[in-house]
Amino acid sequence: MIETKRDFLNKKGLLNRREKRVTHPLFLTLDFFDPLDLPQVKYELMRAARVDNISVVEACRLFGFSREYFYRLEKAFMKHGYVSLIGSPMGRRPIIALNHEIVTFIVHRKMEEPKLSGESLRKEILHQYSIDCSRRTVERIIEKLGLEKKRLYRV
Repeated sequence: MIETKRDFLNKKGLLNRREKRVTHPLFLTLDFFDPLDLPQVKYELMRAARVDNISVVEACRLFGFSREYFYRLEKAFMKHGYVSLIGSPMGRRPIIALNHEIVTFIVHRKMEEPKLSGESLRKEILHQYSIDCSRRTVERIIEKLGLEKKRLYRV
């Protein structure tokens, strides 16, 4: 039995499972550009945004990725080069369950400095506990515990 390109890419973890989202004209008109080939799609996404000067928003729409993913991919590419196109997983990062000690830290810091942002807290957690959580994870904890400052809106 002859292995197809799709089977090979799938076996190696390089198959773009969202190939229908790739609407860039190169992928629709030329056989060389294969929307199933995830590393190629990732590379062309970055090239379109940084070389062809297409806005990041538009490039992400044409290639079927989020802006968050684009910036993570670009950062990894600038740091590690082409190999990052193979090893960068798609989708959301895994949820990091913050333990009781870190949640308590967040509560105490917000009580000390109510205007402290989620990003600032995230950096403090990274520095103090060596845990790289997202800004949104910290903000969700703040919201869940009712620690955010309520805004007053004028009508």
